[in-house]
Order: sequence, then structure tokens, then C-alpha cells
Amino acid sequence: MYPVLFRIGSLEIRTWGIFVLLGFIAGIYYVAKKAERASLKKDDIYDLGFWILVSAIVGSRLFYILYHLSYFKEHPLETLAVWNGGLVFFGGVVFAIPTAIIFMKKKNMNLWKVADWIGPAFALGMFFGRWGCFFNGCCFGTPCTLPWCVAFKPGSPAFEVYGLLKVHPTQLYESFANLIIFFFLTRIERFKPFTGFIFVTYIFLGALTRFLDDFLRYYEPGNIIGPFSLNQYISLALMVGAVITGVVLKNRKRSAGS
Repeated sequence: MYPVLFRIGSLEIRTWGIFVLLGFIAGIYYVAKKAERASLKKDDIYDLGFWILVSAIVGSRLFYILYHLSYFKEHPLETLAVWNGGLVFFGGVVFAIPTAIIFMKKKNMNLWKVADWIGPAFALGMFFGRWGCFFNGCCFGTPCTLPWCVAFKPGSPAFEVYGLLKVHPTQLYESFANLIIFFFLTRIERFKPFTGFIFVTYIFLGALTRFLDDFLRYYEPGNIIGPFSLNQYISLALMVGAVITGVVLKNRKRSAGS
């Protein structure tokens, strides 16, 4: 597709990086507006967003390296080349959540109240970020003959595997699913039964989306364990964790009200 958006001399501005940046800006803007209405310091939200971004990039890159360890053993200098793509969403989640918890506790912020803003922000960020994956030609699907399937250009990760064979645009499936999740979460926010409901609902729906999307996504054989991909097992764990957390939060509210 279009991995390089434009060039300034020898400097390449990567499309993937621009869309990830757009996703971060959109997400942090959403949370900042929520914080402003709740009379919280926007500077704290911007600082929180910065640390979430850094930890998410570190975690998602580390997971990607672990998934492709044999390649990076032979190309160690490429471990830091995040501008070429190569991030695993769940790795970012695993690192970002504890980072956010530590920061919010340090700032005496209401953890679950802010988390309810972060849930839709994550969904919005994923909508933009997966477009970056699409233009980069990574995170692609398996071959298909449907009218909307696409062939990726030479030089892309998809082309290296399937050539000009058309594949499922799994990046866009996940992108539009997250956009739907974003609007759904913002619509039900006023009806949430307890604080933290929106966040755990996003974790469940985001994980479910990834679980289903992975049935159509290409993976190297080493990332398939039994009937599922490694990310599908993580998705299942996150869905179970979201349900358990939701039940705990609901019972906590019930106990506090009794």
C-alpha cells in the first residue's frame, strides 16, 4: 500500500507512525475533554497519556520481538525500528494498564472513573492505528476472493508471504469494529450500572473483536497453538478477566450501598 507517506530529503515519514500518532492524539483529546468536564487537571491527563503511550510502545514491541525471536536474533539492530511497524496490541495493553494504575494512584486520581474514559479512547485509537497497519501492509489476513479483499504491493510484509494474491483486510475489520465499539461505549455511558463498567466492557469487546478477527488473520506456524493463535488465547483470558472484574466491581457497589 503506502508505507511511506512522504519524504523530506532522506527522512521518511511513515504512514503507520502518522496514524498511530493520530490515534494517540484523538484518544488523549477525548480523555482530556472528559477530565475538563469533571474539573480534573488536564495536565495530569496529558502526563498520563504520555506514560501510557511510552509503556504501550515498549510492551507491544517487546511482544512482537518475542513472537519473531528467531528473526531478531539474526537482525538485532532492527529491534528498535518501530517506525517500520511491528507492534503487538496485547503487549501494549499488558504494559500500559499497570503503568496507568501506578500513575493514577500517585496522582490520587479516581482509578475506575478515569478508566471509564480510557476505554473509549483506546477504541478510538485502535480505529486510527489499524489504518496505519493497513497502509504498512502488516497484520494482514489470509487469502480470499471476496469483493473487498486486497492485494498488497511489493515490499510489504503481506507481499512477502502471499505476493499479489488478494487477502482479507483484517486491519480494517478490526479498525471499523473498534469505531463501532467507541460509539457504543459513548452511547451507553450514561446508563452504566457502576464505575468501571465502560472500561471492562471495552476490554471484553476489544478482546472479542481480536479473537474473531484472528480467524482470518495470517500467522506464522509458531504462533498457532492447537486451534487458536497465541493472541486468541490472550483474548480469551482478557474476556474472562473483564467479566470477573465487572462482577467484583458490581458486588463492591452493592455492598457499599447496603
